[in-house]
Amino acid sequence: MSKRHMKAVSFIQGSRRTLLLAALAACCWQVNAADEAPHVRILFLGNSYTAFNRLPAMVGELMLSSQMLSPHIGSNLEGNYTLERHTTNPEGLALLKQGADDGKPWDVVVVQEHSVVSAAAAVDADARLLMENGLSKLVNYAHEANPKALVIDFQVWARHEKLWKENSTDALATGKDPAQAHARIHLANANAVKTAAEKNPGTQILVSPVGDFWWLVHDVYPALSLYAEDGTHPDMLGTLLSAYVIAGSIGGREVVERSTWMPPDCPAVQVARVKKMVLDHPEVFKAAGQ
Repeated sequence: MSKRHMKAVSFIQGSRRTLLLAALAACCWQVNAADEAPHVRILFLGNSYTAFNRLPAMVGELMLSSQMLSPHIGSNLEGNYTLERHTTNPEGLALLKQGADDGKPWDVVVVQEHSVVSAAAAVDADARLLMENGLSKLVNYAHEANPKALVIDFQVWARHEKLWKENSTDALATGKDPAQAHARIHLANANAVKTAAEKNPGTQILVSPVGDFWWLVHDVYPALSLYAEDGTHPDMLGTLLSAYVIAGSIGGREVVERSTWMPPDCPAVQVARVKKMVLDHPEVFKAAGQ
């Protein structure tokens, strides 16, 4: 493989994250880019947080429009699934092991924990064990399929504050308020990634701080909507913000910077704000696993 078909990708810690950009076959969604763009296979394992507004396809659109990466995306997304449930899901495991339809392995595996477990794992021993065991097993499976695979831990966001006012059981299970829920999610994901790395020496794994950027956008632009009506899932702009962060975690700053694609129903000024937020705050990426 030539040097132009390999790229160290990172907002930070580039030496720790060298992603092999091998020739890539399509699975589920296929996006054809210019021949000179390095190819990358990306598999998503998650639940409705990942499925809403077709986040995996959106990540592919951003990469394609940057003209830096030729993405081919696969996914296994099951409602309410935890990482632990993904470790026993025959369809997802088969997809993980078989790789893309040319028989070559996934370069990147993006995994997303259940939103309640993601917060509870910071304070509850059983939830922590559930999350850390699930992530560690998936990292091991990804490593068995491709020793050079990069595993991305998709850190979710705290629910909308209105759900605490409504005494939502799920919201209260994540913390006393959105701030505490966010802090717990951040801590639990950092802990889970550290444990998974310790259990799987030599693997590449990192946190993609999606929830941290949601919190930052909420702080700077409190009137900017990221949530769907249920106060839990993302609206289109929330999914786009998530896609920017994940694309940046995989491909680095320049992929986000050079991307031109945007959803047709998102106002351009709002898109510009969330994109700029991701570009202007590399420290959020740096602190994601701490």
